[in-house]
Amino acid sequence: MSKPFVVVWEGVDGAGKTTLMNKVKEILIQKGYTVSTYKTPSDSMTGKFAKTYGNSLEIDPLTRMLIFLANTSDDSKIIKRNLSEGLDFYFIDRYFLCSIVYGFAFSKTRGAPISEQDFKNFIKIIEKLGKQVFANPDLYVIVDVPEEERVKRLSIKETQGGLEDSLERDALMQQNVRLFYKAFSEMNPDKVLWIVNREGELEKTSEKIVAELLTRSKENP
Repeated sequence: MSKPFVVVWEGVDGAGKTTLMNKVKEILIQKGYTVSTYKTPSDSMTGKFAKTYGNSLEIDPLTRMLIFLANTSDDSKIIKRNLSEGLDFYFIDRYFLCSIVYGFAFSKTRGAPISEQDFKNFIKIIEKLGKQVFANPDLYVIVDVPEEERVKRLSIKETQGGLEDSLERDALMQQNVRLFYKAFSEMNPDKVLWIVNREGELEKTSEKIVAELLTRSKENP
């Protein structure tokens, strides 16, 4: 492979996105491929600010979205440097799409009169503004899970002290998250792989994604 195949991993809270991503990474490494990952919000200056003030309970949806979007934009310089390291695959655990999807979902949950078309228009503007800033992903893997399984996983995560905020548990919020991820999928059907990460099927689902990544990476060397 002449350049890294860049995959952005997105999904609803509790879908097991990071666990699935790490399993796919493990399988690819076992097959002899080099894989690196990057997670946002990061430990950069803007990442630390996003994780602290951006996650505060009193923050409004617009400010929250802009803070997280600023972090993903700012960290793009780090991501681009990493892409020059001669890797086969580069995985980004949430990118600028997440900032926008969750920002719109939070606003809609709070009653803002916004539509999927508003979201699509906004995405196009951000992509145009960020053309020289953002890394260009080859594929988006969007991970979903049946709602009853999602709630069960969050209950386990909560007992381990892993919940970041109440929005993870908010069913309406997560319904709106799905809504805007689906809108993005409609915009980019050839660049989105929608995965339902069912309980007990980690190995099967991971192998399916690996096969898809290997096929696509050979088509786009």
